Amino acid sequence: MTETFKNSCVLSPSFESPNPAKVPPLQAPRWLAAMWKKVLAVLLGVIVGYWLIDDFNPDVVQGKRVLITGGSGGIGEQMAYHFARMGASVIVTARRENRLQQVVARCRELGDKSAIFDYIPADMSNLTDTDRVMNEVRARLGGLDYLVLNHIISAPLGLWVGSTENLTHLDKLFDVNFKAYVHLTSHALPLLTQSNGHIIVMSSLSGKIAQPFTIAYSASKFALNGFFNGLRQELKMKNCDISITLCVIGFVGTENAVRELENFHQDFLLKSVPPEDPADAALAVIKGGATGVRELHFPYFSMKIVTILRDIVPQTMELFFRQVYQLNS
Repeated sequence: MTETFKNSCVLSPSFESPNPAKVPPLQAPRWLAAMWKKVLAVLLGVIVGYWLIDDFNPDVVQGKRVLITGGSGGIGEQMAYHFARMGASVIVTARRENRLQQVVARCRELGDKSAIFDYIPADMSNLTDTDRVMNEVRARLGGLDYLVLNHIISAPLGLWVGSTENLTHLDKLFDVNFKAYVHLTSHALPLLTQSNGHIIVMSSLSGKIAQPFTIAYSASKFALNGFFNGLRQELKMKNCDISITLCVIGFVGTENAVRELENFHQDFLLKSVPPEDPADAALAVIKGGATGVRELHFPYFSMKIVTILRDIVPQTMELFFRQVYQLNS
């Protein structure tokens, strides 16, 4: 019945009005078209301005209690120094105790005399260390406002051939780069719930776009995105005011990153993509975490454009990365 009704409302292609009249196509007035162009220009300016305006106030960090994993070097070390300058109390954890001592000594020089600066040697491949670290943080700081998950295990570049070595490395990499993040977060949730705190998760462009020679590492970063994006939704469903900031980080000139590329003879990549300063990356991450940004891109425009193009022209982006990570004989 419905179909018959629909068909009865459709004119036959052969139907013609006995007195056809030419109706000129509707055209928008010139003033209206010009007005829309201006409106679009203003909206674009507002969006760009919103991205570029820095509304971060360092005072929001003063007096806060911070745990940084992977704090013995690179971006983690620089975050410790920035947090110290802003008046926060900081505990850093990593495997290298001598480096942790140096980082803490520098934090004490930069930070408030009343703040607490300390370190906890820990190996994140041993998942029982995650509980021990959080217990010590509770005892030393009395609570927690910022959990900064920054540690990684080095991922040597190379083709995936399905070897025993590949599989063994995959297991260890997931323990350190994914499972330890989940365990630390789980142990920290009661403290962060009390403080309405922040979780900062250091991910990577490799967690948005799979890249050659880093398959296992990329998979661990994709896993982080899946877990923490889901956790964010569950926290909101429980009206729990803990922010989660996922950081999509590009090529930063840390000692480990540059060394791995040099060892694998990625001369083209090193020459064509200038590395970002770890201190700049660290400051951007803190700003994003403190303001509760859902997803931070650094450097902003290059990382944002690449992630947008990933969904529009995926094959082109894959070709681009194959060319960047050239296969050396």
